[in-house]
Amino acid sequence: MKSKYKLLPSFYYNSVFSIPYDEFKKKNIKALFFDLDNTLLNSEEKQLNDKTKHFLKKLSSDFEIVIISNASLKKIKKNIFFEQLKYIYLNLFQKKPSAWGLKKALKLLNINSDEAIMIGDQLRTDIASANKSDIISVLVKPLNRQNESFITKLFRYFTENKFINKIKKIDHKEYNSKFKNFL
Repeated sequence: MKSKYKLLPSFYYNSVFSIPYDEFKKKNIKALFFDLDNTLLNSEEKQLNDKTKHFLKKLSSDFEIVIISNASLKKIKKNIFFEQLKYIYLNLFQKKPSAWGLKKALKLLNINSDEAIMIGDQLRTDIASANKSDIISVLVKPLNRQNESFITKLFRYFTENKFINKIKKIDHKEYNSKFKNFL
């Protein structure tokens, strides 16, 4: 879903649990690509909680589920808890915001970019890579901002906040629908 701003999400929801997946299913969405850290996995935890595991299993009856994360391979594998859950490991040169992982997932599933959604908590990585790949981008509020890495906090402060304030000034409607509850 092309936007004139590479960091502007197609949609915003408070959490992965509040996304209207049935609506996306009606629009022929076949795959959900999830970021791991602070989208599905609280930054204080090492493994997905039972609620999230049950939720992903339920979603897998209607969608292909793929974890696309900049996290370590060890951390990703620790959270692949059932066979239908797929993942794409991103090495140093393939990390988001590169579109490489999303394009690899599309190829793996043999689907087009308009049949997938990327869901994540960061504009600079998750949303930018989805927009580069012409995939619908869904921004969710981070599960826990307190324990984010120093680098993530820097990017949020210097990239995300600057961009969000720009949108607030030039397009208040867009700001209200996609960022008002994000900060």
